[in-house]
Amino acid sequence: MIFIGIFGIQDKQRVVREYPNIVCKCGRLSRGELIEHFTYFHLFFIPIFKWNRRYYMRYRCCNRIFRVPNDYAKEIKDSSDVDIDRLEEIPRYEYVSNRCSNCGAELHHSFAYCPYCGHKI
Repeated sequence: MIFIGIFGIQDKQRVVREYPNIVCKCGRLSRGELIEHFTYFHLFFIPIFKWNRRYYMRYRCCNRIFRVPNDYAKEIKDSSDVDIDRLEEIPRYEYVSNRCSNCGAELHHSFAYCPYCGHKI
């Protein structure tokens, strides 16, 4: 955040909508959140205008994050269905080493087996 006197520029993200029953790319039925990330100019902490809007979809089953194209984001705001083929996955290191592929629990990097379900990592 840049703060100059009584005005400033700040980044912010907010959950626009939640989708309760969506099949993720991992194959599980999950809850998805449409997240809007933007930069805004504020005066006396009141937002004046926004720019640099980006949309993401986060799934709770495996904590994967997908980039949503801006034109498709306008469509799914009003829809109850999400076409996962139109989303672009953002690769992250945690998916491979810090989560159980069976139950989705967060794990320490030194674990060979999941302490919650017993599945081999």
